[in-house]
Amino acid sequence: MNILFAWTGVTSYMADCWRELAATPGVSFRAVVERVRSGSEIDAARVFRGIDVEIAGPGEEVRAGGPVPDAVFAVGWHSRTVRGIVQDPRLRGVPKVCCFDMPWRPGLRCFAARWALRGFLKNYSAAYVPGESAARYARWLGFAETRKGLFSLDTRRFAGGPGERDFIYIGRDVPEKRIDILRRAYTLYREAGGTWKLDFYGGAGTFVQPRDVPALYRSHACLLLASAFDPWPLVLLEATSAGLAAIVSDRCGNADELRARKVPYGDARAMARAMLEAERGGVKPAGPGLAAPYDSREWARRTLEMAKGLAR
Repeated sequence: MNILFAWTGVTSYMADCWRELAATPGVSFRAVVERVRSGSEIDAARVFRGIDVEIAGPGEEVRAGGPVPDAVFAVGWHSRTVRGIVQDPRLRGVPKVCCFDMPWRPGLRCFAARWALRGFLKNYSAAYVPGESAARYARWLGFAETRKGLFSLDTRRFAGGPGERDFIYIGRDVPEKRIDILRRAYTLYREAGGTWKLDFYGGAGTFVQPRDVPALYRSHACLLLASAFDPWPLVLLEATSAGLAAIVSDRCGNADELRARKVPYGDARAMARAMLEAERGGVKPAGPGLAAPYDSREWARRTLEMAKGLAR
């Protein structure tokens, strides 16, 4: 089974998954990855070591060289690199799977996408999405077949248990992450007698290479996310795999699936109260078993099954 992935961004979680798929007997794996400008330099050679990955420059249009694959998995519809592969005449008869995490959000953008993307989406046979919200959007876009579980990782890397105290935020320092709400909530928490620290990682000057992330979870007890828009935050899956408790805004797409403590978006006081409860032992970890369906080994099995079904 020859499988090609067209992707954007150097990501360690997909490397985990691709490595498992590439190691599966009978699978020939290749990926083309567009390097996007993220503001943080990830060591691509280290992340993708041992798997066949071609790195394309930002916006570079490429063609899928080598043998014609039996199935193509391509992320989204915005990337010129990905669109070039999906629309490559050599691959016209190859079944393709559209991978995306955009959630269903009633509004002009979602309604318009159904018609604006209609021509391009005809290239695809199925959709592969993280969870239920994106699955609903896929159904709206007209996909007859939709599979959940797109975002997975090697949960073994995070084993070892959480720390006994302190909060952690890992992620980009961008407006939709609403770090300002976290800081306000933390001030309220300390004014109410809270004693744990809150450490930030991932913003300017605090970027952490993927290989170093598991150790950070082992020295903290609870993850915090106050996001305004977060379709499927991987950090919540990482924290769940590591056994941390988690307090997140109700706009985090995997909060229900991973049973995180939800607080209303924008409510710093509600988050501060939940933080106090976490320090006092009232916010418990959901249990790493919840992460099992999103382990990279399960992902490889699920993805190969999907590819074989489409290639018949």
